[in-house]
Amino acid sequence: MKSSRFTIVLIASLPLALAGCGLFSTRPAEAPDSGRSSWETPRLPGDVLTNLSNAMFERNAVNYLKSFDANTFSFEADNEALVNDPSLADWHYDDESQYITSLLSEGTLPRDSVLFVIFTSPTETILQDSAEIVTLYDLTAGVALAGAPHHLAGTAHFYLHMGIEGYWLIYDWADARTQEQSTWSNLKSLVP
Repeated sequence: MKSSRFTIVLIASLPLALAGCGLFSTRPAEAPDSGRSSWETPRLPGDVLTNLSNAMFERNAVNYLKSFDANTFSFEADNEALVNDPSLADWHYDDESQYITSLLSEGTLPRDSVLFVIFTSPTETILQDSAEIVTLYDLTAGVALAGAPHHLAGTAHFYLHMGIEGYWLIYDWADARTQEQSTWSNLKSLVP
C-alpha cells in the first residue's frame, strides 16, 4: 500500500515538474527578416568565393564583409568605370561596407528582385599565407536605380592573405572588363 501511494504521488507530480523545467514553453520568435546564413570558415582561398556568392544570394551584408580584411582592403575599379567615376579610385573597406549596405537596402534592391553572383573558371596561386584567385564572374542584380544594369560580367583578381583569426581574407580586389557589358565596378559606382 505504501509503495502504490508513492507511485501515485510520483505520477501526479511529474506534470508539475515537467511544466516547471520549460520543456513545454515556447521559444522566443525570430525576426522574420533575419535571413539564413551559410557562411563557412574559409580554410582554403576558394572558400572565400563561396562565402561571397552565398552572402550575395542571402543578402547578408555581415557575411559579405567577413570576406574582407577591414584594415588593409582596397578595390581597384575597372579602367572604363574609373574614367566615368573617379571616386572609385580610393576605395577601401569603409566604402565596401557602405556599398553593400546600400545595395541590400529595400530602396535599392527590392525584396522580390534577384541577386546572385557566379564565379567561373577560377585559377588559384597559393604561396604560404597569401593567395591570388583570378576568376570570371557573372552578377545578376535587380537593382531599382535608374540606369542600373541588371547583368554584369568581368574578371576579378582577388588577392588574399591569412588573417589573424586563421582564415583567408581579401586584401585587394581588381576588377577588369572582359566583355562589352557593365562590370561590378559600374554597380559600385551607381549604388549610393
